[in-house]
Amino acid sequence: MAISFGGAMLLGVRSWWVPVLLLVISDLILGILHEGRGFGGYTLLSIFFYTLVAYLGGRFGKTSPRWIVMWSGTLLSGVIFYVVANSYSWAAWPGYEKSVIGWWQSQTVGVPGVSPPAWMFLRNSLIADSIWCGVAGLVWWLARRATAAAPAQLTEH
Repeated sequence: MAISFGGAMLLGVRSWWVPVLLLVISDLILGILHEGRGFGGYTLLSIFFYTLVAYLGGRFGKTSPRWIVMWSGTLLSGVIFYVVANSYSWAAWPGYEKSVIGWWQSQTVGVPGVSPPAWMFLRNSLIADSIWCGVAGLVWWLARRATAAAPAQLTEH
């Protein structure tokens, strides 16, 4: 979600679709190479989320390009995506009991016998998204400082 929301926020309202395109291409390539699958329901769900989140990121970038907005929007998007994607897995995978307990299992421990548990994916995603936002925010801040300093340097010579 950092690439989708934060990337679109930094690219702005005109180029919000670029992170979506890159994420879709990488998802399809990884799905084909790693798991031998191509386009399916989960891929469509991911594309929908990437698109929605990137569009919102691009809109927020137009009005308030601040690091805290990028970070909080990215983390919120990540949590929502996690809940929705795991709910999709719960509904689609026959190994989950179709009850509140089965749904909760999909959100916490995940598929029985699979390690690591599902909650670790959320934790690791939020950590990675936070690192991405920190690095992207720093680069964005440094670029703005360099751009602001450039006209002053030109007039000094």
